[in-house]
Amino acid sequence: MTKRGAPSAIGWTILFFVASWAAFYGLSRALPYLKNGSDVVFDAKLRWEEKGQVFPADPAVIRVLIFGNSKILAGFLPSRFDQMSSANHLNVVSFNSGFPGSDLFLPPLKAMCERGQAPHVLLLTLPWSDDPPRRDIFHVILDDHAAIDLLFPFRNFLRDLTAFLLSAPSYGGVVSYYREAEENERGVIAQRGYHLITEQSHFPGGRLPDDFHLASDQPKQVNTRVAPSQSAQIHELNDLVQRYHMDCYYVPYYLRTGEASLADASDARFAALLQQATSCKLLGPDYYLYPNRFFSDQTHLNRAGAQVYTEALFQLLKDRLSQGHAHALQ
Repeated sequence: MTKRGAPSAIGWTILFFVASWAAFYGLSRALPYLKNGSDVVFDAKLRWEEKGQVFPADPAVIRVLIFGNSKILAGFLPSRFDQMSSANHLNVVSFNSGFPGSDLFLPPLKAMCERGQAPHVLLLTLPWSDDPPRRDIFHVILDDHAAIDLLFPFRNFLRDLTAFLLSAPSYGGVVSYYREAEENERGVIAQRGYHLITEQSHFPGGRLPDDFHLASDQPKQVNTRVAPSQSAQIHELNDLVQRYHMDCYYVPYYLRTGEASLADASDARFAALLQQATSCKLLGPDYYLYPNRFFSDQTHLNRAGAQVYTEALFQLLKDRLSQGHAHALQ
């Protein structure tokens, strides 16, 4: 009886696993907006960059693409950048590829290039990272997170559902909160990748008080960029830049006044590393400093701050965009 019962128990276990997997998968696909706002924005941008029409087909358009983390997501306004370009007789279409909580840039850049959406001007803000540890017999999967996401794309569903239900009353109820997430997705597409981050803003008018500061602020220290001299990331970046004839520049990000000391006009050490290791050039300082009134929270710019930052980047790039114009006409 034990021998006859074992296959049946195993079979029921497998059936239960398959049914549970299918149920959670179906729920996660049917209710995609139960995730928090940053995850909704992340997924929407990633899908668009992998499959959508990021740039128009017009060969006369200068394509400008900027990568970064949530600082860029909330800091770069494509509409303002394109407006200033037009006022300077440049036909530019820009796109904000800042991702919340991530420095991701090579996979979406590669996907865009391979389907004819390569930018003429590529802007980067974060330095490349070290290579991951070499795999051995005990770590045969190259990317643990990618494997888990592939096998269990719904793995955060219960966590997201719980957080959604706890937060919903503060946003007018379950239906209202769900629709707000839908609006966030539509909004980030309509604004070409820009997203105003409001979840962490707890101050009147969406701006930090003038006297706001953190104990971790280091107003006497310069936060210079740090990157390894060798990395598989940089080799892949160089290959894409050269193969698709992109002009690649590292441009400043931003911090609060008092969060760090004023950066040098140009970081000579990082510029030398770029010249040695990459096909990219350095423009401007490592970062700009902006007063608290331009921030919605301790990290991210509000809309007024994003306009100031975008205008500063345009002035930094204005004379270089003509090179992108030449590429666009080739």
